[in-house]
Amino acid sequence: MFTKKKWTIFKSRLLGHVAYIAISILRATWRVKVIKSEGYQPEKQFLFAFWHGKQLFPVVELVQHKTKRAVLISPSRDGEILSTWLIHLGYEIIRGSSRQDTVQAFRAMMRKIKNGYSLGFGIDGPIGPIYKVKPGMTYMAQKFKIGIIPVGSAFSHKWVFEKAWDKYEIPKPFSKAIFYIGEPIYIDQGIDLEISNQRLETEIKKAEAEAFALL
Repeated sequence: MFTKKKWTIFKSRLLGHVAYIAISILRATWRVKVIKSEGYQPEKQFLFAFWHGKQLFPVVELVQHKTKRAVLISPSRDGEILSTWLIHLGYEIIRGSSRQDTVQAFRAMMRKIKNGYSLGFGIDGPIGPIYKVKPGMTYMAQKFKIGIIPVGSAFSHKWVFEKAWDKYEIPKPFSKAIFYIGEPIYIDQGIDLEISNQRLETEIKKAEAEAFALL
């Protein structure tokens, strides 16, 4: 017998399955060109940085990266939908919130890095301000001596959720799409992380500009 909680989880997972099918069909219509920098190695562990509003495209395209991959998802109803979709794509899920239980979520991500997982997330999330790098990824990159890959994307036609803080984008069917994988950024020990955050912000913007130029 379904309790209210079980019924909510069931509906969320069902929506996750539907989302996986719908996005897979949509992805099949896109005319995607992937541009890889010389420093990118698909079999090497990296951290991938992109804007929160453009996370759909990197999540779909980075399934080609050959290391183990994990992603942080909130323990909410929407998180259950996302988790189901991402598991279909081959990601391992870290349940936690960067707004609540921040320390616990951060520790979970660091454990995954220690175990060889690549991670990627919207670097200006979860609530903005838009296009401003939040601390966290640069700290992990410095601590574990892992490169950060700035990611850029551009689409010929797209839906934009203008009322959302991140101006969330979804490429429309049959759009031309450019996925740009930039050069890895390594952060030496002793480098000020605020300076590193500014550098990362600049490099993501460059990756975005490169993608638009190639569109």
